[in-house]
Formats: sequence, structure tokens, C-alpha cells
Amino acid sequence: MTFAFVLLTYGRPEPVLRLVEALARGWGDRLIVVCHDGSADALERLATSELVDKVLASPGGRGRFSVVDAAISAMRWLESQSKPYHWLVQLSGQDYPVRPMAELRDELERGSADGYFYHFDAFDPIEAGEGPIAWPLREVENRYRFQYALLNPGVSNLARAILKVPRLILERTHRYRLHTSYGLMVGTRVATLPFTRTFRLYGGSFWVTINRRCVRAVLDFVDEQPDVVAYFRGVIVPEETFFATVLANRSDLVLSRRELRYYDFSMGRHGRPALLGRADLDRVLASGCYFARKFDLEHDTEIALMIDRRVHERINSIGAA
Repeated sequence: MTFAFVLLTYGRPEPVLRLVEALARGWGDRLIVVCHDGSADALERLATSELVDKVLASPGGRGRFSVVDAAISAMRWLESQSKPYHWLVQLSGQDYPVRPMAELRDELERGSADGYFYHFDAFDPIEAGEGPIAWPLREVENRYRFQYALLNPGVSNLARAILKVPRLILERTHRYRLHTSYGLMVGTRVATLPFTRTFRLYGGSFWVTINRRCVRAVLDFVDEQPDVVAYFRGVIVPEETFFATVLANRSDLVLSRRELRYYDFSMGRHGRPALLGRADLDRVLASGCYFARKFDLEHDTEIALMIDRRVHERINSIGAA
């Protein structure tokens, strides 16, 4: 079984290369694509690694479609290669493997699902409000019933505080929204949504584990449904709905809601999972997940060494048994 790892990263190359080394360790049958938002020097440094098969420049940008575009570009590159792959694993630069990849291979071989990632009906207040990723209905409405124009990609804390009052005033209106979490954005409510009873809006994790059938379903959708793709380009945080919506509406695909990644939104802020430290390791390693996020590998290199030792111990204990 060949894994295609797609890494969506930013900043300095050293933490990214540390993640690449961990993924490649003891696993020869793989493809690694890095979509990186960084300097030309960082891109060149990543490209010189013998463990990286392809580096794609990516503008990044949480909350905007550019990060989805980067993932789609990686999928298209993978589909253009002669080397076949069976599963695509999408990771951020702050993910890290916490179990041997051979165990992930075994679970995927035993399972019957085409994809593994937590997902839910975004407009169902009960389903969206429960689980590891919980969205209040107001947040769903503000994000996905409006089309936004980006006025400024950066908003200072001072500007965000000044804009709080007009933002709250506009939230009382039916038609307009002001959003400052991912840049300064002004939204207008749309009269007709692209979502119906037979094509529902799904929310979920952007960090998917999907087989090649799912990848091709995503690429076919992008090519065949440009109007819907254009709608997603105008919403806020499309990365947390686009893949889930495309795949969960396909009756020919079997999707599991089992999360293969550990994350903790209960202690996170601004829609981001909590930063994991050494005190969290026992809980992370006991979770049954294969990856965890998010780690600060740039400033806490010791935690990667601690995880590597625990994973190595697990490999040895399995081999001894």
C-alpha cells in the first residue's frame, strides 16, 4: 500500500523537514508533497530534500479558499504521476505521527471505508453542535449563507477591537456581516444557496485520510461544478466544508466519522485546537489516533524526540510479541 502524504505548511523549513523525516522513517512506499507558504529560500531548502517528491508554492491563508486550492493542486500532481498511490493523508505542519505507520496501513486494509474524517450536517443544529468539532448555528449561518469580499488580509488587535461594535450591529441585520477573524471581510447574504435536500452542506475536518476514489471524486467535482466551487470561494473557512460537502454527498462513497488524528478544541481559541505539550503526551498516545496536532516543532524539538522514542518502543514491543 502506497501512502501519499500532502503537507500544507508555512514558515521555516526545519520543522517541516522534521515531520517529513518522521513520516518517511521505515516506510519506503510513499509519496510526499509539500504545499508551502514561505520564502524562496525555504521552498528551495524543502525541494533539496531527497524525502520530498514535490514542493508546491502555496499562498496559504486560513479561512480562505487558497488553502483548498493548494490541496487540489497536490491532488492533481499526484494523479499525473506514473507511481500509483492508494491513500492520501493530509497533514498540517504542526501534525506529527504518534503511532507506527504500519499500524495505519493495517487499519486501512482491514476497513471498508473510502475516507476517514469527522463530518456532520452543518445546518442540523443537533448534529453540528455535538462531537469533537462543534458549531453553533449562528456561526454556520454567518460563514456559509454569505458571500464575502476581502478588504484587508491582516487585522491588528486594535483594529479588531475598534470594529467590534459595528460588527455586532451588522450581525443584527439580515443582509450584511463584518468579519475580522481571518482578515477584514464584508459579507452580503445570498438569496439562493447552492445547497438543497439532495446536496447538503457538510462541515468537518480539513485534515482527511481518503483513498484514491475520493481524490478523483474531488477533482471531478472541481472540473464539473464550477458554480458551486465559485460559491465556496466566497465563504469564510471553506476548508472546513468543501471536501466534506463534496464527499459526503456521494452515495457511492463510504465515509467513516472516525478521526485518525488527535486534537483538542475544548482548550483552543479562535477556532484553533489547543497547542499540545509534554503533559499531554500520555493522553495523546492512548487515544488510538495515528497523528496529533498541534505541536510547536519549531520551538519545542524535544517533544518530537519524546514521541519518536515512544513510537520506536511500540514498534519493538509489537515485534517482540
